Amino acid sequence: MKKIGIVSSFSDSCGNAYFSKILVDSISNLGYEVVPLELDLKLLQSVTPSVRKIANECIDKLCSRIKELDGVNIQLEPGLYGSTPMDIRSRFSRLISANSSVSVTLHSPRLIADVTQQRQAIKALTRLNFKVALKKYLTYKASNLHIQMNNDLIKLAIKRGVKLIVHTMRAKEQISSIFGYSNVDVHPLKIISDNFVQDENCLRLIKKNLELDKADVVIGMFGFINEYKGHTMAINTLIHLPDNFKLLIFGRQHPQTIMHNCPVDGYLNDLQELIVEKKLQNRVYFMGEYSTEDFINLAASVDAVWLPYVENGQDGSGIASICLDVSPRVLCSSSFAFDELFKLEKYNNVLRFDIGNVLELATKTKMALNSVDRFAAHSRKYTCESQAKLYVRCHDSI
Repeated sequence: MKKIGIVSSFSDSCGNAYFSKILVDSISNLGYEVVPLELDLKLLQSVTPSVRKIANECIDKLCSRIKELDGVNIQLEPGLYGSTPMDIRSRFSRLISANSSVSVTLHSPRLIADVTQQRQAIKALTRLNFKVALKKYLTYKASNLHIQMNNDLIKLAIKRGVKLIVHTMRAKEQISSIFGYSNVDVHPLKIISDNFVQDENCLRLIKKNLELDKADVVIGMFGFINEYKGHTMAINTLIHLPDNFKLLIFGRQHPQTIMHNCPVDGYLNDLQELIVEKKLQNRVYFMGEYSTEDFINLAASVDAVWLPYVENGQDGSGIASICLDVSPRVLCSSSFAFDELFKLEKYNNVLRFDIGNVLELATKTKMALNSVDRFAAHSRKYTCESQAKLYVRCHDSI
């Protein structure tokens, strides 16, 4: 039996880890032996010299294991491989050089910087507002660091001639335009198994324990509590909806944002203060983390899902993929990532709204709920199986 390795952060509580586990299962179902090659993030993300040395030794051990396999896929989020550009480049280069059959999945391949801050800096400078100009310029430079890192890593991958996997046509076209490289395949993130069967028991129990009425409308938000997911907008939208609309936030603070001796995360604190200020304590509920099975069933069982994401350059979202594939009604923002996804696959359970437009989100939510009980099912062009077959095809020569 041929062996394919997958390099990822398997045991860490993050979207990349869960997606990688789905890959392992779905590729295994095609008759391949899949070897999880786990990244130790606590070691790899340390900047302490002695720990960095140990982390590099761990990468060497992974490379030794990769050499024994028929092929390997590397899940690429730069932060998984280190905290400094030098460490990230060095470790990634060693991993892609350890086998002749390598594919790399690019989850956020931003290659072109947003020049808004740069323009604003120039505008402030022409008005002799030097303080604002400097602030805008530094913001622009900071946002460019990730762009530069992506460019460096893709150049390394191209030099080795590895197969690249991206989630949007936009990403493929940018790689082609900037680097003249065409060895790129496109597949949106897929997480829901092709034989998924909904179970509403988890939501029933939650509604009972929260003492929600039968007439209450349950809106769900899912995933790690990060600012780009638009919780502030969601809370402000609730004000414009009837009192029987309840917002349940399923998810926890992202592990990577937990700091020593920090009583409360700044963003979480802001959300709590906003809820209290708007007197929404009986309409907004932080539900915390659930098992993967319950999480998916909850997304399928709520009356509607809100995805009020702000634009952050991401090409794929595991949470969005889950919700779009199982939820009866999904309200999602005008983020470019959704624009690109809907070019690949048509969904019949979606209404969209402009980023930050709370009045539009409230209106579209009412429209969705006044529609038929469940929007017409969409035909799934892309599935976990088609995703697994793509990964296998990347290593056809094995």
